[in-house]
Amino acid sequence: MASARREAGRLLIVGIPGPRLDAESRKILERAQPGGVILFARNVEEAEQVIELVGDLRRTVPRLMLYVDAEGGRVDRFKKLLGPGASAAALASAPAPLANRAGRWMGYGLRCMDCDVDLAPVVDVDVGEQGNALDDRYLGDTPSAIVARGRAFLRGLHSAGVGGCIKHYPGLGAASADTHHTGAEIVLSDEALAAALKPFRMLGRKAGAIMASHAVYPALDAAGHPAGLSPAISTRLLRYELGFHGVLFSDDLDMHALDAQGSLQRRAVTALKAGCDGLFVCQSLAATPKIVERLANPSLAQRRKQALARLEKYRLRIQRLRRGARRFSLETVRRRLAKVTAAAGASLT
Repeated sequence: MASARREAGRLLIVGIPGPRLDAESRKILERAQPGGVILFARNVEEAEQVIELVGDLRRTVPRLMLYVDAEGGRVDRFKKLLGPGASAAALASAPAPLANRAGRWMGYGLRCMDCDVDLAPVVDVDVGEQGNALDDRYLGDTPSAIVARGRAFLRGLHSAGVGGCIKHYPGLGAASADTHHTGAEIVLSDEALAAALKPFRMLGRKAGAIMASHAVYPALDAAGHPAGLSPAISTRLLRYELGFHGVLFSDDLDMHALDAQGSLQRRAVTALKAGCDGLFVCQSLAATPKIVERLANPSLAQRRKQALARLEKYRLRIQRLRRGARRFSLETVRRRLAKVTAAAGASLT
């Protein structure tokens, strides 16, 4: 059972409450040995503090992967440290090579903080919906524009030695509500659905990682399961029809779109069974031990091993990217990133 608990812990990517590792959080991390920690603005004060925190986390969990949402624009957890990155909306109006520069210098910034993965870019198609928390985060309103800029951004991240993750599968642009706060049902025509899926089909292999949304898609799952909790969407469509063989991450299992799906333990088990490999629990670190116990159930052994194999392949891929990448000082990164952001901003005028 101890081996099963170790496996279960490595499936989790958890958030911690503050800018330093308090005693209780350290105890939970030491016991659970999660596969990753995700950093938020609540964890960021200044560069030296983040570097110290990351070092403390890595000493506590030696195989840890560090994740952050650093898209540029309004979802940019390291804005205080690096300066503002170019928004996706600005990059959508600029030539695709600028997205490569944006990804590259954002990646170098994450390397300064010793982070492994940028949970970016967003590759949802802009269909004009409001109120879904995606404004300013679209790389375009056509699949071809999104694929061109998404591929360029990923190449930039990879050249800096940082992994990327495209989101929010199978497309969240048509959501009329913000799934952080409530559920959302997305009803699409066959043509619109094909357009929403195209960036994931075209960029999945390049990214190596995809994040599932929490929206409901009746055309894809008649039972009404949210995408990350749906075997029809997260396994059958993704693996067999789109041919994706990389890591599938859940979105944050704490989000209110999943309020009707039971406890965090139940959500984690359901997401794993549905096809998610890495499970984000961003707000409820104290629940980690109970989640680990549920994920360690013997009935999930085969699924755990499959998920861990994908996660390990992704981790090794990022290690290879790091070995071939240059390093730059924080001041150089700030200066170069500012130039890219200014150039992208000029494209909007």
